Amino acid sequence: MKVAVIGAGWAGLAAAVRLRRLGHEPWVYEAARRIGGRARAVPRPELQATIDCGQHILLGAYRETLDLMAELGVDAGRAFHAQGLRLASADGRFSLGTWPLPAPAHGLGVLLGGRGLGLRERGSLARLLAALGPRKALPAEADSVSRWLDRLGCPARLRRLLWEPLCLAAMNTPADIADARLFLRVLRDSLGANAQAARLLIPRGTLDELWPAQAQARLPRLAIGHRVLSLEAVSGGYRVDGADFEGVILATPPGEAARLLGQLPDAAPWLAAWPQWRFEGIGTVTLRLDRPWGSGQAMRMLEERPERDAHGQWLFDRSAIAHGDAAGLVHVVISGASRIAACDAETVIGGVIGQIREQAPERLPEVRAGTLITEKRATFSATPGQRRPGNRTPWPRLALAGDWTDTGYPAVLEGAVRSGHQAAEALASA
Repeated sequence: MKVAVIGAGWAGLAAAVRLRRLGHEPWVYEAARRIGGRARAVPRPELQATIDCGQHILLGAYRETLDLMAELGVDAGRAFHAQGLRLASADGRFSLGTWPLPAPAHGLGVLLGGRGLGLRERGSLARLLAALGPRKALPAEADSVSRWLDRLGCPARLRRLLWEPLCLAAMNTPADIADARLFLRVLRDSLGANAQAARLLIPRGTLDELWPAQAQARLPRLAIGHRVLSLEAVSGGYRVDGADFEGVILATPPGEAARLLGQLPDAAPWLAAWPQWRFEGIGTVTLRLDRPWGSGQAMRMLEERPERDAHGQWLFDRSAIAHGDAAGLVHVVISGASRIAACDAETVIGGVIGQIREQAPERLPEVRAGTLITEKRATFSATPGQRRPGNRTPWPRLALAGDWTDTGYPAVLEGAVRSGHQAAEALASA
C-alpha cells in the first residue's frame, strides 16, 4: 500500500518506519527544513554548535522508543547517559532517588535515602508511593495534580521541592491545572514499576542522532520543505498535492490536521467536535562556557525566583555526559514558558546565569555566549477532561498520529512514537 505520511516529527517518522516494516510504501512530507518536529536539532552559530530546540530526557519506561532505536541499529547504551532516578537541588540541600533493588524495594531509596526531608514529608511520600499501585483507585476525572495532592495530605514544602517541578517537567502544565490521571500514569509506568523503568536517559548527542537520522536514511521518499496544501478523497484512496495514495497518516500539529481534514467530504460534522486546544511553551537557555564546567552532576533542580528573573527549573551540565565541544555547554530548561513571554532574551539569559551562580556550589566558568530558544507551542495543555482524538478517523485508511492524540500519556516523546506505531497498524489492518 502506498501511504502519504504528512509530517516528519517523531510520530510521522515512527509511522513511516513501521509501515516499511509491514511491507508498505510510505511517502513522507515535511513542511520544515529539518526533520524532528518540536524535537529537532538547530544550528546556533553564536554557540558554534548544533543543539536541540529544547533539552529532553527520556525514561527507562519508554519501551517503544527504545525498541525502535534497537530496530534501527542504535545502541541505547552509547546514545544515552543513563542514571537511576535521582532528583537533587543544585544547592545540595534536597535529594532523593531510587535504590538499585528489585521492585518494590527500589522505592525504599525514596523513603529512606536522600536528604532534606522530615518525617512528615517522608510519610507523605509513602502514601503517594502506595497510590501508585496498579489496583489503587485513580484520581477523580476532574482532579488537578494539586487537588490530588491535597487528598493525599501532601505538605506544602514537599510540593514546592518535588511535585510541582516534577509535574512541570512531565506535563509542561502547572500542577494547579494539570490532569492528575495523566501524571499518575507517568509515575506508575516509571517510579511505580521498577528501578529500570524509572531510569533517567539523557541524550549524549542531539535528538536527531537518537534515531530520526537513521530513520531518514531508510526512507527514500522523504520530501523536506514541502508543506502539503491539498488533500482530496478520490476513487481508491486520496490525492495529496496531486499525487495519488491508498492511505494517509496525518502526523502534523492538530491545527494543521484540522485544516487538511476540512478539505474532505462530510468533514464539518466531525470537526465540529474537534477539541479546543490550549498550548504551553518551553524555553531552553544554552550557555557556551570557556571550559567544561566539571560539576560532576548531569542534571539538577533549580529553585525559581521570578522576582530576580531566575526562571530556570532544571540544570544540565554537558561536561558530565559528553566530550569535545559539547562538554562546554550548559542547558537550563524553563517549562511553562508563558511566564517569560514578555521578557527579552538577554534578561532571561542573565537571570539564569545569576541563578546558577547563586544556587550551584561549584564555580561556573566564564560564559562566552548564551542563547534562548522558546518553543511557544511545545505541548498541549494537559488539563483534566481534555478530549484527544484516537488514531482512527471516519475516513477509510486515514489515520492520525502525534503526541496530542489519545496515547494515555501527556505530550512526551514516547507518546509520539506510540501514536505513530498505532496509526501505521491501523492502516495496515484496514
